[in-house]
Amino acid sequence: MSGLSWSHMSHRQRIASIVSSLRPLRPRVPFYRLPAHSVPTLWFLYRGLLRASPNSNVRAHIQELFRRHRHLTSPVLTKVQLEKGHRWLDAFNQAQKGDERLRAVLERFGRLIDARRNNLRMRRIVDDSLAWQHRLLNRPIVTGALFKPSLNNGPLPRLKPQPDHISGMIHKRRVARAKRIVRQRALFSQLEDLHIEAQFEHKLAETGAPFVRSFSGPHLAQWKSPLDASLEKLVAAFDRDTARAARPTPPELVKQLKAARREKVANKTREREREARGEVLTATRRRSRLGFPAHVLARWSPEQRKANLLARRSVGEVGYVGQVKRALGYKIPPEEDRVDEATRERLDALTEELRRVNESRRAEEYAGSANGARL
Repeated sequence: MSGLSWSHMSHRQRIASIVSSLRPLRPRVPFYRLPAHSVPTLWFLYRGLLRASPNSNVRAHIQELFRRHRHLTSPVLTKVQLEKGHRWLDAFNQAQKGDERLRAVLERFGRLIDARRNNLRMRRIVDDSLAWQHRLLNRPIVTGALFKPSLNNGPLPRLKPQPDHISGMIHKRRVARAKRIVRQRALFSQLEDLHIEAQFEHKLAETGAPFVRSFSGPHLAQWKSPLDASLEKLVAAFDRDTARAARPTPPELVKQLKAARREKVANKTREREREARGEVLTATRRRSRLGFPAHVLARWSPEQRKANLLARRSVGEVGYVGQVKRALGYKIPPEEDRVDEATRERLDALTEELRRVNESRRAEEYAGSANGARL
């Protein structure tokens, strides 16, 4: 049995030695780092394509393709792109040798690439302009309110919308403070365990039992020193948080907030004046959509609904709107007659003339209808 087993093992080793020479070896480094791949690709394929390119558009397109696929790490996908590149190189060489059909195809290909680059350029210009408009519409504006100091931030101006870097700063500090609290509790627990161990060794030494001290005596300070150093760093970080929360508002920030409040009032005043002239603004549309809760509307009559909605959605203070607002109790001063005496006399004369003209026309119409009835 032993002879048979030995012969069987030798036969398997002989077969393995024959097959191992045919089995492909897997390299220890990626294929794209092997000179057998990089040298032919760069010095033969890429250089040959650039030299044999029929025009500048095709040459720029080849450079773009190589930049796009330079990070390929899949052997299968890389093989596909290399085969395509070699087909292109053969076509370029044949066109240089005088193949008229390939020359025409490559010229048309160059024109298509040029048109595509122009379209991409125009699309990029439009996208950049739209992105710039979006940034202008959503740029942070100082509202005039103060972002009060806290453990995570000092005094800041309230911005609308709030920038992402401020939100990220506050979030990062909150997470860091929570981690410091957990770390501090762990260090306190370790110090407590250390003192318990030292107290146990001290009591054990009082009984006279022979043992080697590990935590009590001179060893206690050695164990505590790294823990105390870590606690001092954490306490310093907590002190910085407390100082940040107690930081006073700088005078420059106060001036900036006051200027923003004045500008806000002036802006709203200009907005109301534009609405009074009849312009429909974003604020006008937003106000037109304002309403009252359903349980409030259910208690009102149709006239009350109309009056309250009119007063809420309108900014005017004269005429019918002013009359409705005064009836509802709005604090609106009474209307003033700002017409001088000369203008009033002229308007009265025009009113009297208009009355006489209307009376004469009604009399003529009445006389004409009476004559028609006689006939």
